[in-house]
Amino acid sequence: MRLGIPRRSRLVVLLVCSAVVILLFLLIRSPDSTLRYDSLTFAKLRPAVRETVKFLEDGNGNFEPPADTPKIGPGEDGKAYHLPPSQQNEGSHSVSEYGINMIVSDSIAMDRNIPDTRHEECAHWQYPAALPTTSVVIVFHNEGFSTLMRTVHSVINRSPPQLLHEVLLVDDFSDKANLKEPLDDYIRRWGSKVRLIRNKEREGLIRTRTIGAEQARGEVVLFLDAHCEVNKNWLPPLLAPIYRDRTTMTVPVIDGIDHETFEYRPVYGPGTNYRGIFEWGMLYKETELPPEMENARPHSSSPYKSPTHAGGLFAIDRSYFLELGAYDPGLLVWGGENFELSFKVWQCGGSIEWVPCSRVGHVYRGFMPYNFGKLAEKKKGPIITNNYKRVIEV
Repeated sequence: MRLGIPRRSRLVVLLVCSAVVILLFLLIRSPDSTLRYDSLTFAKLRPAVRETVKFLEDGNGNFEPPADTPKIGPGEDGKAYHLPPSQQNEGSHSVSEYGINMIVSDSIAMDRNIPDTRHEECAHWQYPAALPTTSVVIVFHNEGFSTLMRTVHSVINRSPPQLLHEVLLVDDFSDKANLKEPLDDYIRRWGSKVRLIRNKEREGLIRTRTIGAEQARGEVVLFLDAHCEVNKNWLPPLLAPIYRDRTTMTVPVIDGIDHETFEYRPVYGPGTNYRGIFEWGMLYKETELPPEMENARPHSSSPYKSPTHAGGLFAIDRSYFLELGAYDPGLLVWGGENFELSFKVWQCGGSIEWVPCSRVGHVYRGFMPYNFGKLAEKKKGPIITNNYKRVIEV
């Protein structure tokens, strides 16, 4: 005797299945959903057994790029560039306006070569092929055009395309003319790889970074300042610890770029590893890795734990960052957010790792070239001090 499903029941099952399919489709396609196709679960099929990072005694690792093609021009190979006498007054004026010598910056190619400052071991690391996709979020306010675009060029040129989902530029209510239509026109060369969103009012760095994380579409959100140059094979080393454990936040080693000459040079001597700490007066410092930690590692170039970080440059699983509450919205502009996020990461079962094989050059401004406008109104005392007090209290 053949048993069949009643016609009415078959209709109900069909309607339920259709609703489920439509719901999944909407979740995947939604720009605000954490279940979109290009993020989280649906970004790629993860292997059941995850790959591990391996050190190759012979040969280069899988993401190691070829040697740079030699170039000739101002600032090439990270060398200092000095303006001719006829441009020095103009250069001094630009430093007064931007805190950076923009005439020097404008004279240097967007895609110049810089020295490889990594430990010699770094070329030999073999990273998992299925690393998470990344949104590089760059917040800017009245940034110099060439320093901003050189940051983007370096990210595009030195990142594996399959890992770089997008560069997301977030304009914190800039009013300079060249950051309006000229910027829109310039980034069209990269198509959907580079997106630009703009705040409708000044929010400050901290809140704007949270906005960027909310709008990002990659599995990992990686924050950079708007005046950086990423170095060779910088991205896979930052992603590998997050691939291993999504609650790990990773921090690159920061090299210095001179704000007057754009000379690119390491901050610390070769073969040394430093980590971020803080004193009870909320003073951020970097100290050399203790001997017991250094000696316990089989490779000097492998990542290591750190209590905190400087705050400007780091990578973190996007969903984990939002689960932590992102940045405290009560913090204004900038200052103290590095401690606030570090404390949340450690208190919520996560960890912070510094990654010696990821090097990023950063221009240290001569001074802060803009004020905080309405964000600082009705606030007693320096904003940074108020932020530190809030981190302690909250």
